[in-house]
Amino acid sequence: MDYKRFKITGLALMVLILFCSWSSAETLVTKEETTPSISGYFNQIDYQSSQKLYTLAQSDSVEKQKVSIDVYRFKEKSTKRGFLYSLILPGAGEFYAGSKIKAAIFFGLEVAFWTGYFTYHKKGKDKEDEFLVYADAHWNEQAYRDSLLTHYNIEVDTPGVYYASETDSIVISHTLPSSKDQQYYEMIGKYDQFRFGWDDYDGVTFLTFNRNSYLDLRYDSNSLLDKANRFVMVSLANHLLSAFDAAISVRSYNRRGERFSTIDFKVRLAKYNENEIIPKLVVSTKF
Repeated sequence: MDYKRFKITGLALMVLILFCSWSSAETLVTKEETTPSISGYFNQIDYQSSQKLYTLAQSDSVEKQKVSIDVYRFKEKSTKRGFLYSLILPGAGEFYAGSKIKAAIFFGLEVAFWTGYFTYHKKGKDKEDEFLVYADAHWNEQAYRDSLLTHYNIEVDTPGVYYASETDSIVISHTLPSSKDQQYYEMIGKYDQFRFGWDDYDGVTFLTFNRNSYLDLRYDSNSLLDKANRFVMVSLANHLLSAFDAAISVRSYNRRGERFSTIDFKVRLAKYNENEIIPKLVVSTKF
């Protein structure tokens, strides 16, 4: 009797253990279906990342990473230096910028302008020496003063109107300088009051041959000197024009150097196959 009880009790315990084991196994299976393993977790992350990468690769708004490398070690030049160089010497700024042809043109113009200046200035001064010598030879200050004293009783040429008779009068507009300066030689030919000093004055003809020849010499001299001065003005304009052109040339040089001396590296995502996205490197340069 005791043996049978023990046997029945043992069978009951085995049935209870089997029932508990079956419940535990069902619970584990359920948990495995709801909770992924570690490897499954990473697989899921890879899948999501791949989907995002694929979406980015198909989009036009992918951000490109661009790196520029200076291949020739290009060094920019200063526009201020180019401007200053040509302002001092036309063509120097263009030469600094590498524009040798324009440098030669501006420098050649500068040489031509100053050659013209010195040429016409010398001719003008030669004519000036000529009319000075002519005036000293044909106009006499003492004869002028003696005539004033004799005809109009004027000891000093004080400005005013003086009469020798009702029909003979003289207008003194200027006082002759005490030294033979530029004003002295200008007045003796320009104003009628000094007609008495010309050696061919006949008492009637104001503009005598010698006086007229003197005025022509002065006109030629002044014309030549004016031309020389115009060359100086044109030279100054050449300085300014060359300076601004040099600044533009230096800027153009810098732009060309930046364009031709760099290689661009661009990195973006690209589709490799149906399910894989890889980085794509694009190397480009401009010629």
